[in-house]
Amino acid sequence: MSFFQNPVKATFAKPTPARKKWGCALALLAAHMFLASTGAAQEPVFLYTVKPGDELIKMSAESFSSPDGWKEIVTLNKLKNPNAIHPGQILRIPSRLMKLLSVPATLVSTSGDVRMGGQKVTSGTLVSEGSQLHTGKNSSAVMVLADGSKVTLLPNTLAALLTSRSPGSIGDSATSNSTHFFSGLLRLSAGALNMLAAKNVQRNTPLHIETPTSLVGVRGTQFRVAYDDPASQNARTEVLEGKVRADNPVQSSGTDLAEGKGSVFNPAVQAITVVDLPKAPDLSKHPELIFKPQALWLMPANADYTVFRIQIAGDRDFEKIVRDVLVKDAKVDLSDLPNGQWFARVRNVRGDSIEGYDAVMSVQVMMPPQPGQSSRQWAVTDDVLEMTDGQQVLRFGHSGLDGSHTVIASVKRARPPFTRIEKLVFKGDMTNVRLALGVLQPDEPLELSLTVAQQDGARVFPMDYAFTALAADGRAQGLLKRLTNPAGSASDSAAQTPAEKAKWVKAEAAQEAQQRAEELAIARAGNTAQAKTKAKSKQHLPATLQNKPRKNPSQRPAF
Repeated sequence: MSFFQNPVKATFAKPTPARKKWGCALALLAAHMFLASTGAAQEPVFLYTVKPGDELIKMSAESFSSPDGWKEIVTLNKLKNPNAIHPGQILRIPSRLMKLLSVPATLVSTSGDVRMGGQKVTSGTLVSEGSQLHTGKNSSAVMVLADGSKVTLLPNTLAALLTSRSPGSIGDSATSNSTHFFSGLLRLSAGALNMLAAKNVQRNTPLHIETPTSLVGVRGTQFRVAYDDPASQNARTEVLEGKVRADNPVQSSGTDLAEGKGSVFNPAVQAITVVDLPKAPDLSKHPELIFKPQALWLMPANADYTVFRIQIAGDRDFEKIVRDVLVKDAKVDLSDLPNGQWFARVRNVRGDSIEGYDAVMSVQVMMPPQPGQSSRQWAVTDDVLEMTDGQQVLRFGHSGLDGSHTVIASVKRARPPFTRIEKLVFKGDMTNVRLALGVLQPDEPLELSLTVAQQDGARVFPMDYAFTALAADGRAQGLLKRLTNPAGSASDSAAQTPAEKAKWVKAEAAQEAQQRAEELAIARAGNTAQAKTKAKSKQHLPATLQNKPRKNPSQRPAF
């Protein structure tokens, strides 16, 4: 078995003596190899601690790119006898000698029509070398490469994973020293990619993105690459964090692009112009309600920019982008969006097509109130938290809802792992709501999330409240504190730097969008007998919704 065979496959391989021997060597190598810093002018090397039974010439034959690789190691390590290595001895091994294996990427998120090789694919699909991905209209996908880099494919994008190779897992994956000597190349034939290249990862070569007219190489940064105007053959690159190297292969020209810079590449133009990315637009006074049937959302007034990029997603991390629109007439039509809460990302666009930093806000798409219908927002009233037989019970009423509405009430812990501890589905005419929370830690931070089925003509909103568990027997009133603006204020979003945005807690973002969708699906089914039965007992909820954590939509890390 190769020194760097896929460790998953190695685990299930038939345990022949040779496989046992080199399987142990692989495990020990994974536990003890790390990158040696040998100076910017020298190539990266591994420091390998020799284990009992290791023989350098055999290692070279089975695990190095050349069976004669041991000769270089002898010279580099000044060994007198290649057969005389001993346990505990440390060997320096150039990374280029390691035998690279093909490793797949993984689709971690898909929305809409996403295809690989013409076949529709979903989250969890492995993407092997040579695979071609295509996202349709109003569709998107997120792919994680073997080195941990995240690639978001926007709507109407065609991209291929040409190279994905690694010598395998180096170091304990549970520690910060884990790394892959990875080589990766993606080809963007149409559309646009958002790239978040993994940091602190050693690569044999920079991670490359190529278009028909440009080649971008990175080691650890956040940037965008687009080839969405084939008529002009222009490709553009915008760096949000870090630095990239961008080249025009046709003209044999190139440049380094630092953070906050962008450039357009054309095969007929040798000169490369580097420009500043436009600042994020100010959405602080922008409307959060978008009423159907017109559902026209006006762009922010700006004397410097008249073109905007608008992206709409179901999650704040924009892993499920459902609309990607270039707006040139000061407004965008969102009438085809389903009713509900969405996240909007807006950026200014220069005349040369370079796009700037994002401003993000949450928006509510809905029908206007019908004549005579109350337009006031509903609210929770008379909340009481009390201790009964050692278990804590939350009771509350509400105003502004009636029997035509279905509500999902969910209580979860407001700190990792954000475990859900109770859930109830009820009709809007239930005035005394009771949630049994069980035994809780004293003063434990909790969150109550309430989602209402969006009815045509109804003006209702999801709401979230924070509260803490009781510290002792008794009862407390008025503990619920309303959490507002789950996406963060527009002014905050506009002022944030890319580095600050990167600090957002991302682990639960996809769960938030998925759970909201699942909850709304249950709520819409609340008019059926099945939903009425669910409202009486939590035991009838789908297993996928029981004890499922959801990210606190208002929680952002302290900077």
